[in-house]
Amino acid sequence: MKARPKIYIADAAIRNAVLMDDSLLTNPVEKGKIVETAVYKHVVAFYHPQATSVGYFRGGRRGKEIDIVVDYHNAKNILIEVKYREHASISDDDAICQLRGEASATIVVTKNAGDFGVYNTKSGKDIIRIPAFAFLYLLGHAEKNGYKGIE
Repeated sequence: MKARPKIYIADAAIRNAVLMDDSLLTNPVEKGKIVETAVYKHVVAFYHPQATSVGYFRGGRRGKEIDIVVDYHNAKNILIEVKYREHASISDDDAICQLRGEASATIVVTKNAGDFGVYNTKSGKDIIRIPAFAFLYLLGHAEKNGYKGIE
């Protein structure tokens, strides 16, 4: 995790009121930011009882970024990248692909319902792709039913 701050606004309605921005439903970039924030908030809520650190990664010469890094005590990190747009492609140059070997799981949260499954990188590392609505539902379901995660 790096020192440059990344800010997640806790409530999209407050964000839109403060910024006086009503383009959320028409601007795909803004909608992507809101979905990334929702994913972050749900991941933090899910891992909070286990006293796990949740942050992000930004580094390298090109300032590559991973949206969410779950620093799971006594285990490898979980890397989550939110690509909430049409045709969310992942290249082997993306930070999530480059750091895949150092993680216990890598997940790309996407937009389209049909965009799910395992993505095989050229380097042979697998990344899970899952639509945002399914990811958030499954995370909430696991939290409600007492899923404990990695022991």
